[in-house]
Amino acid sequence: MFLGVLLSGCTAKIAETDASGLPAHLTVGLHIPKQLDIGNKSNFSVEVFKNNQPLEKAEQAEFIFWPEGNREAAVTVKATESSPGVYSVSHSITMEGIYLVQSSISGKNDKVLPIKRFAVGSKAVERLIQMESSKESSDNSHNGHH
Repeated sequence: MFLGVLLSGCTAKIAETDASGLPAHLTVGLHIPKQLDIGNKSNFSVEVFKNNQPLEKAEQAEFIFWPEGNREAAVTVKATESSPGVYSVSHSITMEGIYLVQSSISGKNDKVLPIKRFAVGSKAVERLIQMESSKESSDNSHNGHH
């Protein structure tokens, strides 16, 4: 069995205003399966909310998958709205490695493009953990210094 490691989240603000006159707020949660097996289909989903209401019936909803460092090899999969404001795809990764997934959801005056990195295969998971821990220590070593 292989594990998937997921990173980062996404919140986007846009120019429209809500009922109180404040800018409308989009909240996005891109979800990657906790376990990914090479060659087996897994479900990826994104939740999109605008002012705490599901962003329903998007004009366009898709997920783009590619191996890290090789955007030219990207595969685009059309998503379906599995529940209000939740768009999902089933996709399989055929080789061990570190990948990126980006969901692209467009609605009336709204577009969100959250992206996450994940790993498939034990060696790739270890490599991703090392990459992220070295990035965190690098980020922490610069805190408070100019």
